[in-house]
Amino acid sequence: MATPRGILAIEPRRRRVLAIAVVVLLVLVGVDFFVEHHGAFGIDGTPGFAAWYGFASAVFFVALALGWASLAAVRGGRRDD
Repeated sequence: MATPRGILAIEPRRRRVLAIAVVVLLVLVGVDFFVEHHGAFGIDGTPGFAAWYGFASAVFFVALALGWASLAAVRGGRRDD
């Protein structure tokens, strides 16, 4: 039998907590469409701005960190000279 991978590999209690967190976040983003926004820069007044901007910036910084890690990696293994 194959080993569960991805979301199926998480134990049921943690999967339930993750599902609840995802539902709460989706509800908050949905409710954001019914709130009047007063954006200072135009784009920050759009519904769901905090959600997509936060996600995009997190993806950017993870990619940046991975790039820095690959630049800082020592070629040929660890050296303890």
